[in-house]
Order: sequence, then C-alpha cells, then structure tokens
Amino acid sequence: MKNRRVTIKKISRTNDRAADIQQNNGPLIRRRSPSAQVFSISELSPRWRQTGARMSATTKCYTSAMSTANDLTLDNKRLERARRYDRIHNWLFLVDLLLILVALSAMMYRGERGVSFALLRLIEHHLSTHRWIATAAYLGAVVTGYVVAFLPYHWFKGYYLEHQFQLSTQRWYQWLADELKSWLVMLAVVVPLGSLWYWFMRAAGAWWWLWAAAGWIFFQVILGMVFPVLILPLFYRSRPVEDTSLLAAVEDLARRCGVRVLGVYRLGLSAKTRKANAALAGLGATKRVLLGDTLLDHFTPQEVLCVLAHEFGHYWHAHLPKLLVVTGASAVVGMWLADRVMRALAALLGISDLTCVATFPLLLLALLVFAVLTLPCMNALARHCERRADLFALETTRDPDAFISAMTRLAASNLSNPEPHPLIEWLLHSHPSIARRIAAARAWQAARGSGAI
Repeated sequence: MKNRRVTIKKISRTNDRAADIQQNNGPLIRRRSPSAQVFSISELSPRWRQTGARMSATTKCYTSAMSTANDLTLDNKRLERARRYDRIHNWLFLVDLLLILVALSAMMYRGERGVSFALLRLIEHHLSTHRWIATAAYLGAVVTGYVVAFLPYHWFKGYYLEHQFQLSTQRWYQWLADELKSWLVMLAVVVPLGSLWYWFMRAAGAWWWLWAAAGWIFFQVILGMVFPVLILPLFYRSRPVEDTSLLAAVEDLARRCGVRVLGVYRLGLSAKTRKANAALAGLGATKRVLLGDTLLDHFTPQEVLCVLAHEFGHYWHAHLPKLLVVTGASAVVGMWLADRVMRALAALLGISDLTCVATFPLLLLALLVFAVLTLPCMNALARHCERRADLFALETTRDPDAFISAMTRLAASNLSNPEPHPLIEWLLHSHPSIARRIAAARAWQAARGSGAI
C-alpha cells in the first residue's frame, strides 16, 4: 500500500532499498473458491467489534491529533511538507543515477589500463591468480568500495533527511548497524551470484545471456522464499499477531474473499520509522502477511481490514505469477541487450576478454541503462495491479469511507505527495497517487449509490 516509487526493493533498508518487498513477493493466501463474497464491517463477530471500540478509545487522542493531517486539503502545512519531501526524492533519484553512472564509467575509463583492471591485477598479485578466488575477491572489493564511498550520501538520504522530516525514529548507531548488515547481505548475494554469472559467460559462450537470465529468474524465486525468514529478521523484528479478535476478523475477511490465510505477522516498523505500511512476503511455506505496528496501532480496525483486502486482491488477480512472467521476459531481453552493449563498448575501450570479472562495471552499466529505459513500463504495470487490488478491496469490504480514510492517513503518516506531477508519477511511481486512488474510491461509491454497481 505504500505510495512511493520502488527503486530496488525495499523493506530491509530505511533508505528505500527495501522497497520492493511488496512487488517481488507473493501473498500469504490460497484460493478457496472461484468467487468472492461481499463483506461488510457490520458482519464482524461481536468480539472484534468490541475490540474495534477499544482500539478506537485507546487511539482517540492520536486520531484527534491527526484529524487535520488525514484531510490533506485542510492541513496545508503537512501537504507542503509532503510536496517538499517528494521533490527532494525526485531530485535524489537523478542524483542516484548520476553518481552510479559516474562511478561505473570512471572504473571502466581507459579499458584494460583503467581502475577496474588495475584492481584485479592488484588482487592477483597479492592474493591469488586462481580465477574463482580472484573473481570473488574482486567482487567483494567492489561491494565494499561502493558501501564506503557512498556512505556519506546514504547517511544524508537515509538518516539525516528522514529525521529532518520527522519520519525516522532511529539513532545514528542503529542506522549505522543497518548499513553494516546491508553490506554483509550484499556480500553474501553479489559475490556468489557474480561468480556464477561470469562462469556462465565462460561456459556458455555467445549464449551466456540466456543462461544468465534463467539463473536470475531462479534467484528471484529463491530470494522470495528466504527473504522473510533469513533477511527480514536482520532488520526488523516480527512476531505472529496474537490478538485473537484481529485474527478472527482476518480469517472472516479471507473466507469471504475466497482465500485461506497461512499467517499474519506484526512487523516492528516503529523502531525505525513513523511510516505505516503493509506488505506481502515469501513464497511457498514462507508466505505471510506483514502488518506494520505503525499501521496496527494507529489505524482503525476498518482501515486495517481495507488494507488487508487490498493485499488479498493481489493474490486473487494472480499478480505475482504475472509479474514473474513479465520479469522473466524482461530479464531475457535485458541480458541480451547487455551482451550487445558490452561487446560494443569493449571494442571501443580495447577490452579483449569480456569474461574477465574486471568488466563487471561494464555489465552493471549496460543493465542500468536497460532498467532506466524500461522503468516507466514496469511502473505502469505495477500501477495497473494496484488499481485492480484497490477495486477488489472496495468490492470486498463495501466500505469506501474506511478505504478513503486509510489512504489519507497513509499519505499523512508517510508524507506522500497526494498529487505528484503526472509525468513524475508516470516515470517513477509504482503506485497510483493518493489523489487518484481516493477519486477512484469516490467514483465507486457514487456509482454504487446510483445503482450502477
């Protein structure tokens, strides 16, 4: 439900690197019937209605304090802060892109006489000339150099800026600990994956790109399975939701949606941020619904159920397998394009051996160009999936008021710009703007009131 663009998926890092949990992981549900029944909040068990009343009472002060924040047209101060926050992140996207392009280009400048090949020769001279050992050491050195060189920028983006907008709750040493863990995770992923990648290039010859694409798709599936049980716990604490009334309400909603819930977890977002969020994570036996404690503690029961219905909508419409198919096709095209770009640039730079790991910056440069070119199309597909999930939530809960209040509360708590420029939304946003989602809900409500539904 988070209305922000996704750069590299993302919940494991405060600086947006975790973004992408929601798009790359499947829902914690299984289809039970071909049709979803209509669900009404009034149909909840008396125990859950009592719990809702208790929750409303305990959050009465919070709701009162946030009343103007939830209506963004009235809270001009918060609205302006959200717009400033959005503008800064739009510029930071360009800064991200420019810095990475400059760094990769600098490493490949002068080809075999440049920095990248000099680093590999240094490793071979002082460590080992064995291909696998030298490749792993080179990749580890590149990852470490990236983390160290970009640490001040990541501090500004992920710590200073978040505190300036009063969104972060982290202390500096907690943020630094997350950076350290992110570095270790990157090493654990990039070193073996990159070593296999260059083995594909040596073993498969001219068709390496096809094997690399297949390997990348397989890696995405494995990552989806292990993420919530191996990676997520490194950054966030989670535990099964113990509120029996909430679980009963979730099961009731899932039954009316024709799905079966396998697990609902409370995610400790409040230890690091004031932003509210919910996500689907895991594949197979690791599937689960993740509800941020910032969502559970500050949203009404009706709003929480609307958020859950949205997540169920992703499963009902089979968005995960569809996105995997699109991602797989994109990977094949991207790897083929990377092969062509690398060959052209290698000839220009005088590089004789593309299977040498020192061409790694060249590979990243080619893949980055492809990712930027296809970003608007991938975001358009993601927004389409989000709109369908929103519609599913409205048709399932039949509670547009709760849906609208959940959207406005998300915008207020996350400082989401409700009306970004259409071009920015088209280029960078993986979700429709809050204003568009609310307008769609009101149109649905009006059509229902007029008997069109």
